[in-house]
Amino acid sequence: MVSSNTPRTDRKPSMPRRGRAPGLKRGRHRLPYWIAKQVARDLKGFPDACIPLPPEADDDMLAQLCHEHTARLQAWLAGKTIAEEKPNAEKPPSPTRYDGTVMSACRVYQEHPYSPFHGVKHNTRRTYEKDLRRIEQTVGQRRLRNVTVIDVKHWYNEWRKPEVEGGPERIDRAHDSVAMFKTVIYFMASLRNPECKMLASEIERVKFEKGGARQEELTYKHAAAFIRTALDLGKSGAIPSERGLMMSIGVAAQFELMLRQMDVIGEWAPIGAARKLPDGIAVLDLPVADPTERWAGFFTWENIPGWRWRTKTSKSKYRAGVEFDLTSFSLLYPLLDAVPHEQRVGAIVKGERGLPIRARSYGNWFRDIARAAGIPDAVWSMDARAGGATEADEAGVTLEAIQGAMTHTNKVTTLRYLRGARTKKLSEIAEARTNKRAADVDGGGDAGS
Repeated sequence: MVSSNTPRTDRKPSMPRRGRAPGLKRGRHRLPYWIAKQVARDLKGFPDACIPLPPEADDDMLAQLCHEHTARLQAWLAGKTIAEEKPNAEKPPSPTRYDGTVMSACRVYQEHPYSPFHGVKHNTRRTYEKDLRRIEQTVGQRRLRNVTVIDVKHWYNEWRKPEVEGGPERIDRAHDSVAMFKTVIYFMASLRNPECKMLASEIERVKFEKGGARQEELTYKHAAAFIRTALDLGKSGAIPSERGLMMSIGVAAQFELMLRQMDVIGEWAPIGAARKLPDGIAVLDLPVADPTERWAGFFTWENIPGWRWRTKTSKSKYRAGVEFDLTSFSLLYPLLDAVPHEQRVGAIVKGERGLPIRARSYGNWFRDIARAAGIPDAVWSMDARAGGATEADEAGVTLEAIQGAMTHTNKVTTLRYLRGARTKKLSEIAEARTNKRAADVDGGGDAGS
């Protein structure tokens, strides 16, 4: 018969600890600490094994803090025990419990049902996730109650460092990471977390340098060289001939029509992703190719009857529309007309297997052909839009007309696309001043007075 007085060797995680201040231990110089191992033997990955306690705290305060930390440990262990009881059971992942670290705050921001993270577009969410992973991997273990504005400035400087020695600083990378961190803190502050509310108020007015606007442009010479090279590579068999023609149409459309890449090639997105599809956009479900994704876009053969194309642009959030007579564009129209009639169905710019092209393939193929055409790596596909606008400006087209073609609501936005516009204005000012001086001299003015 087993005696009922047999001593217990361990205590269940859910059982309260005896003692007035569970986990309390005095260290060097009699400084107080809460030690998790004093409460449970197996911590099951609990992140705060040792927490310094305020040296000036009295016995009552120390007891209260120890009970709070012990309760948090017990909740952690209870959750781990439940998960281990049914390791093969299919159940949704439990939401992350905020434990005071940067990592847990990032996870709460992504998992909370009312987080704005769930309301952004799928491609924006991918960018957010990339920034959040960087934050978690570099400073995820930091405790937010100890984070100061000086710490965040230090993180910004670290994230800004070049990837390789002597390389360019990654200013945009650092700025985006800090912006994401601030977004997380603001959300946690909205949940009335006291340490996040304090940090949010301290960091709200602190500014971090952002990379300047792009100054590169894809000029007419670049566009013509790209098209010529793409078609030649297709004829020689270096790339599939269809790819050469499709990439030529894509770049020509971006440059000639001054459109964003998305407006020309459309967009693939997971089925059910958070995106509002505008009226008139073509939607293709292609379960044979990919049962999880859907393509949507305006630039389709069905949308250009008689070579006239009326579309709404992504830049205006599909509110403003423009109409193009495609026969008026000397670079683009011959390429469209070269597409065999039996292939004039669905998306105009196609990729592999005759499916609408994906943004990653488009970017990779653009760079390969651009290098073969001698176009610098600093010039991107997106710079075709700026190149077309700049060419129009240099040809004497009014700013209002360019603004309307680009569906901008603000002239300032249009001016950002006009490369060399500032230099042009300064030259005009210098010329006007020189002409005035000449007129003053001819009119008998004293140039030396």
